[in-house]
Amino acid sequence: MDALRAQLHESYTSRETGDLLALGIRPGLHEHEYATIESVLSVRGVDVSALREQRSQHLRIAEVAHADDAKLAGVPRRFIAQMIDTAGVALLLVLLGLLITVTMPNLFKQTNRAILILWMLYLLFKDGFDGQSLGKRIMKIRVVQAGTEHPCNLQQSLFRNLALLTVVDWAFALGRRQLRLGDMLAGTKVVREE
Repeated sequence: MDALRAQLHESYTSRETGDLLALGIRPGLHEHEYATIESVLSVRGVDVSALREQRSQHLRIAEVAHADDAKLAGVPRRFIAQMIDTAGVALLLVLLGLLITVTMPNLFKQTNRAILILWMLYLLFKDGFDGQSLGKRIMKIRVVQAGTEHPCNLQQSLFRNLALLTVVDWAFALGRRQLRLGDMLAGTKVVREE
């Protein structure tokens, strides 16, 4: 074990001070690695207490980021909510249209246009009502503003859902942050309800 520590000490001694400072604040090293870095830096006259404080700050930031990532809604839940919103609401509106057409046949054309307009408006603004559409409410997820975590507003809902018209929108949701292109444009994210 002492041979490994000596080799580690030699390796760190050969590095530039700036590299050691960057390495010393990075979370994820073992305690003996931090101790070796601090030992080398103190010989060079660097204040290691400031280094420890910066490392603590980086750890807190990493913990907050990890906690935020843990709250994100997964792609399967979001996809099911989207299907409920698209197909489920369309089916409900078609049934409403059929009911109106059967009871008042002379309104057939107007009813179809109104149903189509209602469906399109719903798809664009569905997340602007307390951050939840019908599908999101069922799946227990919510669209929130990325910075404040307040529910998505109507303008953000419009921006995020206009992006659905592009082919690549959902491909972005497969990334680490699980943000669709629409979420990036609107400054929103989708989280699980607690």
